[in-house]
Amino acid sequence: MKAKESTKLAVIDSNTGIDWYGQSWKDREFSHAERTIRVGTAFSGIGAPEMALDLLGVKHEIVFACDINKAAKKSYLANYNVRDWWDDVKELDATRYKGMIDLFVAGVCCQPWSLSGKLKGLKDERGQLFYQFVRVICECAPKVWIFENVDNILHHRSEIDGKEVLTWPILLNDMETSFTEAGLHYHIHYRVLDAADYGVPQHRERVFCIGFLDESVDDKGDFLFPAPVKLEKSLYDYLDDLTPGRRYLTARERISLMGFPGTFKQVVSDAQFSKQAGNSIVVDVLMALYKQMDITRYGVEA
Repeated sequence: MKAKESTKLAVIDSNTGIDWYGQSWKDREFSHAERTIRVGTAFSGIGAPEMALDLLGVKHEIVFACDINKAAKKSYLANYNVRDWWDDVKELDATRYKGMIDLFVAGVCCQPWSLSGKLKGLKDERGQLFYQFVRVICECAPKVWIFENVDNILHHRSEIDGKEVLTWPILLNDMETSFTEAGLHYHIHYRVLDAADYGVPQHRERVFCIGFLDESVDDKGDFLFPAPVKLEKSLYDYLDDLTPGRRYLTARERISLMGFPGTFKQVVSDAQFSKQAGNSIVVDVLMALYKQMDITRYGVEA
């Protein structure tokens, strides 16, 4: 009797391992602290990639940033100095930055892939913004890029020619095809990381996909994701009001839980500030990635 075929699609949560036996990212020192990292971001929000560099004391210049949300733009410009700001990623002409970007980071819209959304994926106009992210890379050829999104993007399924298939391999394939057509080759690594494993007392699982340009350094193919560290803080360390009893987190507390310091300026309403916290990348996870890859290796001499 023929065995019944399983209709369950295998999900690969990572193509790269964790550095369990190497030096902890927390103990690593930057090899080229004198260098400057030229940064570009899209779907920039309130600037988690930029803040991570700030908190690590890494010299950097923000070449361009981009976000269509007016409130996010207001918060961003109140806290960072950026050479060029773009309101719409579709209008972002990255060709003018060719060879000028060491690090490009984008937290691409997560609603099309999130379980809290309608899961339309590429059928959602916002899902198509993934290809704008790829286009920007092809145009400016950053030495390193980082893509962040909800972990469910790895589980999302699309219907192709009447068959249900995982969307993530399609996205990866389309991305690599675009890179090849642009004459670029990136060593690509991805993995789901939980913010609670990197110093923040909240479970926030996100997929981080990283690409290292073939011409940038010699050992980018050997990259391993940073190992988790012991959680040394509790939620109470982030609360302004320790009065007993249940309550909602304040906007400032939400921002703090995302890794932003108390010096981060609030120039929007509490409701907008809370929303911006929810849409942000956790700063501490980016700090772990920067230290693990030794981001200063990709910088330029002053």
